[in-house]
Formats: sequence, C-alpha cells, structure tokens
Amino acid sequence: MPHYVCTGGCGGVSETPGTCQAESCSLHGQPLKECNCTDGKHEEVLDQEHQ
Repeated sequence: MPHYVCTGGCGGVSETPGTCQAESCSLHGQPLKECNCTDGKHEEVLDQEHQ
C-alpha cells in the first residue's frame, strides 16, 4: 500500500500525500515522498535521497 515519508530526518510517515509537518525537520513544509515498501523501512525512498 502506498504511503508517504519525509526524508529530512524526522521520520514522518503519512497515509495521504502532503508536506512535512515537523517544525524541527530540515524539510518542514516540503512534499512527502511516495513509498511502496512493505517492511516499514522505506529503503526505496531513503536510498534515492542519499545517492
């Protein structure tokens, strides 16, 4: 099931598209990235951000 994660370090996860809501996060207000992982590790999204 698709979900949306923040790659800014706060670890935010949402079931709906949106923006990061963590005020202390480096990506506060930025769009969340779509992820389709099934193990909850979000490796497909996090790996893309760190390349």
